[in-house]
Amino acid sequence: MRLPANYQTTITETAIQIFGEKTTVWLFGSRLDDNAKGGDVDLLIKLESPTANKAELGGRYNAQLQMKLGMQKFDVIVIDPSTALEQIHKNALSKGIML
Repeated sequence: MRLPANYQTTITETAIQIFGEKTTVWLFGSRLDDNAKGGDVDLLIKLESPTANKAELGGRYNAQLQMKLGMQKFDVIVIDPSTALEQIHKNALSKGIML
């Protein structure tokens, strides 16, 4: 996994601040490949209870990560129990790593 420990900590702590204690963060995509270079940081945020303003919270989370970790590309997907899982969600949950 190509994500420094301090990034992992900041990503998870910020998710808890924005989304609440019962939040899990999954890293997926190219950052899992140790042999790759570059690439954005693909994150799936899984919430335990239905949330009406997922997009707004996701945008706030993305902005906080950029302020804390620098201007880089974070792709943030937010799901909750009411989300109809699409293939990208299933792939992130099955092939990704929970931080």
